[in-house]
Amino acid sequence: MERLTKTASFFAILLGLAVADAAPAQQPMEEAAAPVAAAPPADTPAIAAIKESNPKTAAELVRAVLLSHDLGRDDLAKAYLQKLIDSNPKQEQAVAAYRELGSGRLFRLQTESTLQPLGGEAATILFQRLDDYLKDPDRLKTLVSQLGDPDPLTRKRAIEQLLKAGPDAANPLFAVLGDPAQQALHPAAKKMLVRLDQDIYAPLLAALASENNLLVAQLANVVSEIRLKAAAQYLVGRFLYTDDDQLRTAIGDYCDVIAGSQPDAAQVKDYLSRRVKAYLGSDPMFPVDDSGMVALWIWDTDANQAVLKTMPLADAEVITAGRLLNDLHQLDPSDADIQVNRAMATMQRASVLEDAQADLQALLDEFGLPTIQEALARSLKQRKFAEGAIVACETLGSAQDATVLVAADGGLSSLAQALQSPVYRVRLAAAKAILAIDPQSPYAGSAELMDTLAFLATARGKRVVVIGELDQQRGQAMAGELAQLGFEVVATPGGSEFFKAAYESADVEVIFVSKPLARLPMMETVQVLRKDRRTGDLPIAVIAPVGELDYFELRTKSDPLTLATIRPHDKDGYAFQLQQLYESQGRLIVPAMERAEDAEFAIAALSRMLETPEKYEFYDFTKMEEIAIRRLSDDNVTLAIAKLLGSLATPGAQMALVEYASDPFHPLAFREQCAAEFKAAVARRGILLTKDQMVAQYDRYNASEELDSGTQAVLGKVLDIIEAPTQDVRFDQPAKSGS
Repeated sequence: MERLTKTASFFAILLGLAVADAAPAQQPMEEAAAPVAAAPPADTPAIAAIKESNPKTAAELVRAVLLSHDLGRDDLAKAYLQKLIDSNPKQEQAVAAYRELGSGRLFRLQTESTLQPLGGEAATILFQRLDDYLKDPDRLKTLVSQLGDPDPLTRKRAIEQLLKAGPDAANPLFAVLGDPAQQALHPAAKKMLVRLDQDIYAPLLAALASENNLLVAQLANVVSEIRLKAAAQYLVGRFLYTDDDQLRTAIGDYCDVIAGSQPDAAQVKDYLSRRVKAYLGSDPMFPVDDSGMVALWIWDTDANQAVLKTMPLADAEVITAGRLLNDLHQLDPSDADIQVNRAMATMQRASVLEDAQADLQALLDEFGLPTIQEALARSLKQRKFAEGAIVACETLGSAQDATVLVAADGGLSSLAQALQSPVYRVRLAAAKAILAIDPQSPYAGSAELMDTLAFLATARGKRVVVIGELDQQRGQAMAGELAQLGFEVVATPGGSEFFKAAYESADVEVIFVSKPLARLPMMETVQVLRKDRRTGDLPIAVIAPVGELDYFELRTKSDPLTLATIRPHDKDGYAFQLQQLYESQGRLIVPAMERAEDAEFAIAALSRMLETPEKYEFYDFTKMEEIAIRRLSDDNVTLAIAKLLGSLATPGAQMALVEYASDPFHPLAFREQCAAEFKAAVARRGILLTKDQMVAQYDRYNASEELDSGTQAVLGKVLDIIEAPTQDVRFDQPAKSGS
């Protein structure tokens, strides 16, 4: 019977659908009745009491949220959460809630799944206010002063709160230890640092760079008591060159505790030299997070406190080496090798830590041109020194001294060598430096400047990915996924087509190579790309078969910019891979907009030099011809490129200007400008069009009757320019003798 009932219902539904289909088209369908919202459950006496209490403060609202949740009324709990969020409680309310309810109840706001996402949002607000309170410098300063309070309960509470502050308690304690007026508080402050233990190690090591001898002497006592061996490299140099007896004694005591003896000058120099070599070497010296970044505490001399900075591993290593090099320089100011390494580290530090532009004149005054030149040459040998190399280029450029372009051995100067760097930003900095120097006589490597400017000029501000994939179907699938992520994709089967695509534009951001390729095997392809400056610093993804992934991971292990991976299945997989690839470039990555600006800079620089070509006869400007012609149709740079072509005035440049000016599909104002630049080119070098090209231009003009008047005017102007050189010739008169 039940089955018959269901069957009858089914046919009734079909019948209803049939009737609906047969109804007149103009008959409106009855609107479905809106679902009736479920009535809220009746308030229990407990819920009624919560409502009647009308909670307002952060503590009252958190308590109301949790009670309502425990009583099964998440609807009411969420209403109170929203009220808490909207009230945006101040710091004192968050602290009161923490003291009254404890951290456990506040954490429940985040962990109760049925209260999300409002619970997490409310908890974040409260914990942020608490964090601000715990780290408040004035509060911590007060707590440190309470370490010397005669009331033991006050001292106990101060110690408890400072322990909760962790490394944030460091600077207030350092301030006391460096102040001779607070000497009575020094024992308690040092004892507090000892109690903080590992929480304080990193800022403590940073503070050993302070120029305050009293502070460093006090900290030497602390590291001696906690037997912190990592402090040795920051103290032993100072042990020898300081003239402060208290500091020397404190460091000597530390050495006795750690090493059982006090070192002599030869031992210190050997030890520090080995540490510098390690920091400047290839093995990692610091732990890194998932993004390859290091959290490094450094001493801010101006603020007189330790500050936490997050930076790439290479920067942390070079900056730390710089600290040790400063000590080595104090021990032996005449050592040129130490001074070069010190300059290299100082410039890297200036690039990494300075919020504003580095003080280039100060670098020149401290190190001088020869040392900075050698530091640049040394920085170019490893990618980890790229930031320092950039500052070195900027410093040399600021001197505007053309002698830096002449190497003592007759080879390439360090600036010319920098033009060959695989790091885009280094090449750009070197080019800008040479342009600032503005040499007007030949120098070794001048051709490299033209190559660099030409490459910079290729950028259109696009995000380009080049694919090497022999299987056309797979290549198209990869291109489709990457296009969805906003990339302009060039898919090739490998071989010459692949390398041409990889080399021809500064807009190429990432390269994917897959097995198999049309010609060179994958790893040989990667090696070729790495040897060319245009692709040497680009991130490359090697798409390996699943069964061979381990092999390719081993082959690419020594190349941090190459990622061995399997083929992603969707755009999310590609997005994850791209994130890894971009992270490998770190701060040296160049955004698309910046590349477009660099292209405009290069075009303007070339045009400026071409205005007075007699000063720059040693440059081969024709290297720009092909790129300029290709970029003329890019509306973003058409006017600048037209000016460049007009100054270049080669046969190809003249023809490109004529072709653009004659094309009615381009903006009229741009065509008029191209005609004007064609006139300038003819004035500079005469008509260089072929006879066939000039005849074709007459044909264009004769066929323009139905075109707009603006186009006809431009075509007429082009013909006037072509005819102008012959207008003074009298064909009815014989040529003069000797003509």
